[in-house]
Amino acid sequence: MNENTELSQDETEAASRESAGQRVDPILAHLDVGDAEVDKELIRTKFADIWEYEKGDKLNEEEQYLTTVAVFIYNAHNVLDEANVRIDKARVMVISALANWKKTELDKMIEQEKASENPFKSFVENHQPQVDAVHTWRYFLLEHKKVDDKNWVYKMKQCWFAQFFIRFGRTDYIETACAFDKIPWEARKDYVDLKLSNLFAQLGSVCQFDYKPAKDK
Repeated sequence: MNENTELSQDETEAASRESAGQRVDPILAHLDVGDAEVDKELIRTKFADIWEYEKGDKLNEEEQYLTTVAVFIYNAHNVLDEANVRIDKARVMVISALANWKKTELDKMIEQEKASENPFKSFVENHQPQVDAVHTWRYFLLEHKKVDDKNWVYKMKQCWFAQFFIRFGRTDYIETACAFDKIPWEARKDYVDLKLSNLFAQLGSVCQFDYKPAKDK
């Protein structure tokens, strides 16, 4: 009976780790490391390690999403660093993977926005609910300062990502999380301008996104 119990526990743990790995697989599929000798399976294994350490399966859905992104960033950077990939080059690889992970969803919204009479207004209408859903008061102390068809400004007085990377002793990865938050804008530069004041990467206490319609080039 004890042997059966131990076997059951081993099977449960293996299933849990496989489930954790499946969370990062869609992102890893887009990680292009160029000529670097990088073991993606190692990133997956380390992801499962930290997911278990963070008790990821017991987190609420919102924090599971944040944890998925943060743990991928953390382990991808670490494994790329072990492969002697410079952090600035690694950051481009990591953000590219995250951007492509979101690309299908993002492309649909951009197509809709560009087809509208006011693409910037449509962008605000599309993206504000996403910002509210991810950057909640509980984890980011989010406050919208101004929202109209000419200007959208919101401020965060706390950053879950910054706190995560401070806790793991890698404050240099906060900048990568900031770049992740800029992905929606990067894809819309032709009709959206962004002035970003991010002090979290310098261990400050505020981050402000100031969006305006892009000026005609």
